[in-house]
Amino acid sequence: MTYTVLARKYRPQSFEELVGQAHVARTIGNAIATGRVAHAFLFTGVRGVGKTTTARILAKSLNCESGPTAQPCNTCGPCVDITSGRDVDVLEIDGASNNGVDDVRRLQESLPFRPARDRFKIVIVDEVHMLSTGAFNAFLKTLEEPPPHVKFIFATTESHKVPVTIRSRCQRYDFRLIPQAVVADRVRHILGLEGIEADDGTVAIVAREAAGSMRDALTLLDQIVAFGGSSLHADDVARVLGVAARDAVRSLATALVDGTPAAALGTLRKALDNGADPLHFGKQVLETLRDLAVVSVTDDDAMLVDWVEEERTFARATAKRVPSIELQRLFSMTTRVVDEVSRSATPAVALEMGILRVATRPRLSGLDELLARLESHDQRLASGGGTPPAGGMPPSGGARGGGRGDEPGRGGARASASGPRADANPEPHAADDGDAPAPAALREAPRLPPADAPRTQPADAPRTQPSPPTQAPRALPTPAMPPAAPAMGTPHAAAPQPSTVEPPARPSAAPRRNPMLDFGAIVAHLRARQPALAAIVEQAEARVVTREKLVLGFLEGSFFGRQASQPDALDAIAEAALAVLGGKPAVEVRLDVKAGSATRTLADVERSKTAAEREARKREALSHPVVRDALDVFPEARGREDVRFEDEA
Repeated sequence: MTYTVLARKYRPQSFEELVGQAHVARTIGNAIATGRVAHAFLFTGVRGVGKTTTARILAKSLNCESGPTAQPCNTCGPCVDITSGRDVDVLEIDGASNNGVDDVRRLQESLPFRPARDRFKIVIVDEVHMLSTGAFNAFLKTLEEPPPHVKFIFATTESHKVPVTIRSRCQRYDFRLIPQAVVADRVRHILGLEGIEADDGTVAIVAREAAGSMRDALTLLDQIVAFGGSSLHADDVARVLGVAARDAVRSLATALVDGTPAAALGTLRKALDNGADPLHFGKQVLETLRDLAVVSVTDDDAMLVDWVEEERTFARATAKRVPSIELQRLFSMTTRVVDEVSRSATPAVALEMGILRVATRPRLSGLDELLARLESHDQRLASGGGTPPAGGMPPSGGARGGGRGDEPGRGGARASASGPRADANPEPHAADDGDAPAPAALREAPRLPPADAPRTQPADAPRTQPSPPTQAPRALPTPAMPPAAPAMGTPHAAAPQPSTVEPPARPSAAPRRNPMLDFGAIVAHLRARQPALAAIVEQAEARVVTREKLVLGFLEGSFFGRQASQPDALDAIAEAALAVLGGKPAVEVRLDVKAGSATRTLADVERSKTAAEREARKREALSHPVVRDALDVFPEARGREDVRFEDEA
């Protein structure tokens, strides 16, 4: 007894029966109807999508006794012989076993002769990419200018291996993967012709496992029909094919969405015990999560997912439980799990631990929740709140000690900053015996001089004194109201005596307190008027900065030093110093700084300051509550944070 498999029994015999390749059928049909049939065709696509079948239909269309026609009769001699594969004028060659130069030469020797019976001599080369380089080269001339009665049809699953010189001589047709819904409809039609009952789950499994190949779908259908006979059920089909039943896949997807690890592991263990392949089962769950993510963002899913009505109802109900971004996150995490399973020596264990990791993922906080937490955090900081320090000291209030360890925190600092200044004149005490507590302003002033401080004023004290109009002599305090200095712990002998004599003016030759600050002011003055010169001067090392003399040091042979030594540049620098220092110094430029020696230029200071500010901003950004919350959600990103600024490349 001879049995014909379903893939051969129900092979399409006309372009109308060809499913999933409407673009190919229409183009070739129009070419035949208008008499514009090319001499060479290249059919490309994956296995089982209809390349060889289309080649035979095209051969019948060209050689049909009622043709050439796009609808062969399938009853005449040429049509019957081509269908059965015994037509002498239609040569079907396997490129894998006839791939040498000699094979091509023997074929070419027969091409000049007219067909024995048919209208055209047609050469069909299957898996043409298997031909050798010499065989392809032998084809070139014949393929470009064949005899008028010869047509070539090449079929391949790997078109990139066909030389471009061959492809350029052929009309190329790309055969697409057949949609799952189209495969399912064809399977139902064949089951009806065979008189076999099957539920929707069975048809869905066959269509999904076919992965776009009609021949694979019919081969699987043959297998499950042999098992189930005239009645097919999804659970039995899943067990026979070694795939998980749809109920198990949906249950696991639901457990992952809901974040219930116990239910997820139980469903997974049951599916594996029933013979499901770990990698295949993981891919099924991944496809289901993809479908859930798609249906969560669209109302019309007919063109995006292939479902039976039961699966569509499940997907819409499940997708409403969580936001779309959470479904996308689930898909991303499960993708990594499937990749791990594919590389693991113990795929079942890898899948189990991966599913557990996905089911126990941290909750994804919404943007509104994160903003609310950030606002609450800012309010706590603004009100001086926060975590109390050790020892039970409140965050604000209480006396501050002089040591670092006695600082109460930000609240205390804020209170101190808002209090009176340390150099303000406090109200005198009612007593002078030291028993009364010190005023609050004095308690909050950490910069007061100690009791044993020298009695002489520093050399630059006149700079910090108020302007002359405020230096009116003060009246002597009464014995009951001593001056403020004794209250600060300074001996009575150090108290200033009332006098009407003005303090002496600072000599013009005395150096300023901070030469680098004065030099920076000079460069800033230049930058406002001559930016190019300022960019040169800031590369110098300021050695002497006074009203009488300004000495700048540059590297030996420095371009900047030579530019700064120009008379115009020296005059401009001196004018800037006059505006800043009040005197016009003699500017001296020295090119004696050794290469590699440590320098302290203004440009170095600015670079160090900028780098420190950037690091501080990065630390502030990484310690922000929103960033910390994000790292709690995505713990795998911890340690790989990167902060970039808009001015960075």
